[in-house]
Amino acid sequence: MNRATLIRGIQIIITLTLASFAYVIYSGVESKQASFAAGLAHVRPGWLLVAAVLALQEGVFGGLRIWVLGRVLWPELRLRSAVLSEFVLMFCAGVTPAQAGAALSQVAVLTHSGMRLTEAATAELLTVSCTVTFFLVTAVVIFVLRRSGMLVPQGGSELDWLLYISFGLFGALAVALAVAAAYPPLLKALVRALSRPLGAALRAGLRAAQRVPGLKARADAALAAPGATTGRLLRSVDEFHAGVRIYLRRGKRAYAAAQLLTFGFFCSRFAVAYFVLLGLGIPTEPATFVAVGPPIVQVVLIQALLNFALYLSPTPGASGIAELSSDRLMSPWIQGVYELPYLVLWRFLTLFLCMFVGGALMFRYLGLGVLEQRMKQAEAAKRALDEEAARAAAEEAARAAAEEAGRAPAERDGRAARRRGVG
Repeated sequence: MNRATLIRGIQIIITLTLASFAYVIYSGVESKQASFAAGLAHVRPGWLLVAAVLALQEGVFGGLRIWVLGRVLWPELRLRSAVLSEFVLMFCAGVTPAQAGAALSQVAVLTHSGMRLTEAATAELLTVSCTVTFFLVTAVVIFVLRRSGMLVPQGGSELDWLLYISFGLFGALAVALAVAAAYPPLLKALVRALSRPLGAALRAGLRAAQRVPGLKARADAALAAPGATTGRLLRSVDEFHAGVRIYLRRGKRAYAAAQLLTFGFFCSRFAVAYFVLLGLGIPTEPATFVAVGPPIVQVVLIQALLNFALYLSPTPGASGIAELSSDRLMSPWIQGVYELPYLVLWRFLTLFLCMFVGGALMFRYLGLGVLEQRMKQAEAAKRALDEEAARAAAEEAARAAAEEAGRAPAERDGRAARRRGVG
């Protein structure tokens, strides 16, 4: 299997994933055409356009966040590359279970733009800490509002369990990040403890890769250097610790700005649902009491609660869970013929719109033509460096030969003069 075949396989997987999402929406609309048409009878495109702009702001705000943090370690990071990396992240978050591929995809795009892997990973971990902080603060606010009776969503005790589980998971992640940044020996001990079981699995995978012609050379090299991966990970821990210390010295303002941007792009995402209501001509006042404050605040609070279920969902794009949870939590607003139109528009704007942009960028980064061009450019640059090195070596050898040739007559004349003096 060569590199082009591997990338073609990734493209096929991406296409099938998007096609499956499209089929789910189409089947829902096809089975309820009459109600869907009735729900769209009073549509207001202007408000839906506002909702689309807010949905896209998540990619812009998220790109600004990684740009602000990344420039602390690598000032050459361009805003365009950072925004592209955020949209690619959003695409991979939508097509992988529990958003597992999100952070890795963003790091890959940042390193592709020229950032060192350790620098990109450090900036990414700090963005994760911003997201974790947002979720912890949101969980505390929702819990306090529910206990005081100022937030009464549809759900009951299972929502409390959702908050408990979310707070526990994100709290544990916050502690792990803090300990890893402040005390590297503990993280190193964990790496060494996991290196044995994971190393055995890695060696088994490498031995299987030896049977693939295109991967045999790399697999042989990796097997010939046992412990190299663990060594790189241990060095990365030290570099991550050093990167965090740089943020503590001259990156505190950048981290504060990243935290504000985190709140900004989550609030813009949560507000999409409110403008979808306006776009469908649905009254924004709920049929039953939901929360204190104006309608937009109530919708944002419900969407923040719904967001915990989306992030913890094991299915790609939270498929199934998102639809069921939204139907229940948004029932004070959405009823009758508006259920399907709202669900389709809400899912399209909050997930598929940014996924479409990110998927287009992903295809661009994984396009076979682009890849081939970049490989040719890399090979040409390598040849140019080799030729330059060969020229430099030839010139050095010529200079050395000329100096040697010049020294030889002088040495002969010196020896002759000494012999005459002795005589």
